[in-house]
Amino acid sequence: HALRPFLSSALPDPIQARSEVEAPSPPAQAPFEALCAEVLGARWACLTPARALAPLFGPALAYPESAPPCSIAPDEWLRGTGPDTLYLPLEGDGWGIPLWNARGLCGILLLGEKVDGGLYSQEEMETARSAGERLVELQANLEISRRLADLQRRQLAESRVLDRQARRALHDDVLPRLHAVL
Repeated sequence: HALRPFLSSALPDPIQARSEVEAPSPPAQAPFEALCAEVLGARWACLTPARALAPLFGPALAYPESAPPCSIAPDEWLRGTGPDTLYLPLEGDGWGIPLWNARGLCGILLLGEKVDGGLYSQEEMETARSAGERLVELQANLEISRRLADLQRRQLAESRVLDRQARRALHDDVLPRLHAVL
């Protein structure tokens, strides 16, 4: 039941959405908050993309939204770890969960202590890792879709302009000459 907002989140349609009009919050914010609050019971959390997905993801996600921004660079912090590393302790209170995809490191999920003061179970850590990886991929895929839709719109507009220019040239230059010859 607690995963329902995460699993059924409706991301915007990139074909209908205009990239010039920015959403008030990233599409992954609501599922991220549901994951942190309802599934994990985290006091605070931060999802930071890494490497090639960072420019596609946008700013890091924070829970609650008023939480301070993440200050850990995933590549530096996770140096020497691999996909088999489930979590690493943070200085103070919390955990860092490295996120991986087929191309390697794709981000890091930082989790503060639980609201109830308990410890995270391994199942919760694995759920957090899988959900974080999915959110990073979804957010990046949405941005790629938006960029492709924008490119397609631009190419269609350019094609229409060229078509109009060709019609105008035919009407203004070629047709008068044909009439003169006839």
